[in-house]
Amino acid sequence: MISNSDVYDQSTYTTTFPTEVMNWYYNNDKDSIIVIWNNENEVVYVSQLFEDFFQITVENILGKDWTALLPKEQVERINKHFRSDSTKLKIPNITISSKNGETYSFNAIIDRIIIEDEELIICQLRDTTYLNELKQVLLDSEKLVLAGQLSAGLVHEIRNPLTSLKGFLQLVQAGVQQKEEYYKVMIGEIEKLEKITSELLHMAKPFKSQKKIEYVHQMIDDVLFLMDNQTDMKNVDFIIDLDNSLMTHCNASQIKQVLINLIKNGAEAMKNSGTIFITSRLVDDFIEISIKDEGQGVPEELLQELQNPFFTTKEEGTGLGLVISEHILDIHQGTLKVCSEKDKGTTFTVLLPAYYGQ
Repeated sequence: MISNSDVYDQSTYTTTFPTEVMNWYYNNDKDSIIVIWNNENEVVYVSQLFEDFFQITVENILGKDWTALLPKEQVERINKHFRSDSTKLKIPNITISSKNGETYSFNAIIDRIIIEDEELIICQLRDTTYLNELKQVLLDSEKLVLAGQLSAGLVHEIRNPLTSLKGFLQLVQAGVQQKEEYYKVMIGEIEKLEKITSELLHMAKPFKSQKKIEYVHQMIDDVLFLMDNQTDMKNVDFIIDLDNSLMTHCNASQIKQVLINLIKNGAEAMKNSGTIFITSRLVDDFIEISIKDEGQGVPEELLQELQNPFFTTKEEGTGLGLVISEHILDIHQGTLKVCSEKDKGTTFTVLLPAYYGQ
């Protein structure tokens, strides 16, 4: 058993159990913050790097409750995991703020270790702040590219209502009867234009970090409105089966970008002619959104390559769509899965944490 005098004296800690800790430490990442706590939730070890990041001395952390070091929702997630599971837990994008207001992002790996017959929890926090900043720049750039592509596809759809409006106004100006009916049609055309331009403006704006409670079916409906009005999507049919009660805490603009990327991928796989099936359902504590196309499928040897940066099978593709989608889902504690069968098509499955309300 590790005594308190050994545990809370950082200088003697490494002489108490150097082999186990150092092996784990060097096998993972020497540039990461390492925190270890016992079954009483007391911190028994913290690496010097923690002090460098957060201006809290090691001496002030040792013996304290580890739950004060991490965000509340992650503390609950870690406790819930290890109450029923003994496997290693990985948590992406944990955000922690320092005393001076600086915010850092970490990928966490939490595991159980046994030292001198005592079970401890060891947590590795790998700094991803700079990497996430680079991803954000890439994400905003890809978003503008996507907005440009959508705008190009909507030019004809914007022109048609304008032509219609011009014609009706000329009829009204000429003094025709049934003006009320013409007014209703014109208002409908204007509302369509408003919705198109509103969605495009949202797509073109830089991302904001603010998240809200959103209905999943509403986000999908907004995306399908844009897709239905794309010139090159006229021969693509959508079969929808949505659970209208599902809600998630998210940045709607970001999730819509993911959905647009996946739907465009499916349409292009079918050469813009065929049916895309979209479903949503609740699976455990996650919302599962499935997008299935009727394309030729992706060969197994290429399936793993799809989510690598700059890999694309399209002549004009950037190879960043799925990478960006995965990054967005990471931010939302979600995941993306890909399944494909030759001559039967490809299914993209998005998993997002469900929100149940108060």
